[in-house]
Amino acid sequence: MDKAATEDEVDEETGEKEITAGGAWKLYCSRALTAWGDRLWAFGLGLLLYKIYPEDLSVVSGYGLANSAVSIIFGASIGNWIDSSQRLTAAKTFLIIQNISVAVNCCILAAYFHWEAEAIQHFGSWVTAVVATLSIVIALVSTLSSAGSKIVVEKDWIVVIAGGDDDKLASMNSIFRTIDLVCLTVSPVLAGVLFSFTSYVITAIVIGGWNICSVVFEYLLLVSIYKQFGGLAKKPTSSGEPKGGFGGIMDKVSGSTQGWTYYFTHKVRNAGLGLAFLYMTVLGFDNITWAFALMQCVSEVVLGILVAVSALVGIAGSLAFPPLRKLLGKERAGMVGMGALVSSLSLCVVSVWLPGSPFDPWLVKQNITELLEEGSGMVDQSENSEELCHDGTIDITSVSVLLTGIILARFGLWMADLSITQILQENVEEQKRGVIGGVQNSLNSSLNLLKFGLVLLMPDQHMFGILIILSFTFICLGATSLTSYACSEGKVSCSCARAKTEYSQAKTEEPSEVHI
Repeated sequence: MDKAATEDEVDEETGEKEITAGGAWKLYCSRALTAWGDRLWAFGLGLLLYKIYPEDLSVVSGYGLANSAVSIIFGASIGNWIDSSQRLTAAKTFLIIQNISVAVNCCILAAYFHWEAEAIQHFGSWVTAVVATLSIVIALVSTLSSAGSKIVVEKDWIVVIAGGDDDKLASMNSIFRTIDLVCLTVSPVLAGVLFSFTSYVITAIVIGGWNICSVVFEYLLLVSIYKQFGGLAKKPTSSGEPKGGFGGIMDKVSGSTQGWTYYFTHKVRNAGLGLAFLYMTVLGFDNITWAFALMQCVSEVVLGILVAVSALVGIAGSLAFPPLRKLLGKERAGMVGMGALVSSLSLCVVSVWLPGSPFDPWLVKQNITELLEEGSGMVDQSENSEELCHDGTIDITSVSVLLTGIILARFGLWMADLSITQILQENVEEQKRGVIGGVQNSLNSSLNLLKFGLVLLMPDQHMFGILIILSFTFICLGATSLTSYACSEGKVSCSCARAKTEYSQAKTEEPSEVHI
């Protein structure tokens, strides 16, 4: 027994050295460069689009709607292409397309904001719509490339490098998430300072310049990682040659359909749905939340700092996951995360009815002027928000509680996210990781699509309370879905759960079907 225990300890120490000193540090450096660019661009794009049309949330939600629709349409196809391509080819392709598209977009936006008055004077107001549309289209290309890159590295490369060690995989996932959240901590603060104390032109140039510089280093790191870990070159790919013309299009459609069918008959389905439900929410630091916060007199600098604080809370959740997984198992750790997430977001629901909340679903826009003339005491925030913010006449109690709930929720969110990520990594066959990851991204985007569709239907801040309540409902559905997966796996005691011995099969076997 002592000898066996000693050997296990030696193996564990050797595995840790392989991760830190054996070359995985290059993977972490590559992830840090990618995450910094992604987070900086995500924060900057939301504010840049809002600046084009600052009247309401229409442009921001329109981008989100288009982004989700494109991800749904192409998600499974991207996954199929990843499965049929060599790992290095796929990684390099997505990296180059993503960084170049972001740089081009930044150049367009910087030029527009610099010559905005002249362009509108000479060409008319339609130039603003053209710039917004062009920016959104290019941003969609970068988003698809980013999604593909994450599937390649986070759903495949990291599993191969971990070498089948679940503890090592959990540690690497936690480090990946921590790197991402550290970048989320710092990059919005930098962007907020640039937006507030320089200009939108300079901020766009800085973001674009970063992407041009980082693509070179990321490319070299990926090549070095691929050469160092020989297992990455040993990938089973589809043997069929790609077809052209109509036959090739039909093959892609058929492959996409098969991917969705495979996903919904896989045993990880309910865990994946639990993650997807979390995307139907305005209770996250995304473009919608940032725009709404600006409407409630939260400055860009303060907003950047709050995003950084939320990332620190998320880092705590990320670091708490590995020990909690060892103690409870990944399924139960995910349920703990979901519980913390739901509890924290309850504050957001309460904020809907607190002082300073703009929530008034019965308010009709065309009657605001009439009500103001009658001396009812109402304030037209939509037209005079900047003046009111400078005067300090807006009560920030509601938005403060809302943002507090969102910040605290990051702890449970990232714990649940890591749990579901490892469930998918450990239970999906190697030759199917791409398509499962692609379908998962499409599902996530489907719920995102629903969110942005609802925001387009209710773009006014007076209706935002309804969106908060709907978001909380879907978060609860996500927690329920993950719990049902844990019950089906026998990880928690559920009176309604049936014993399913088929789920004790080897992880590399084809999944048994689940009747929908």
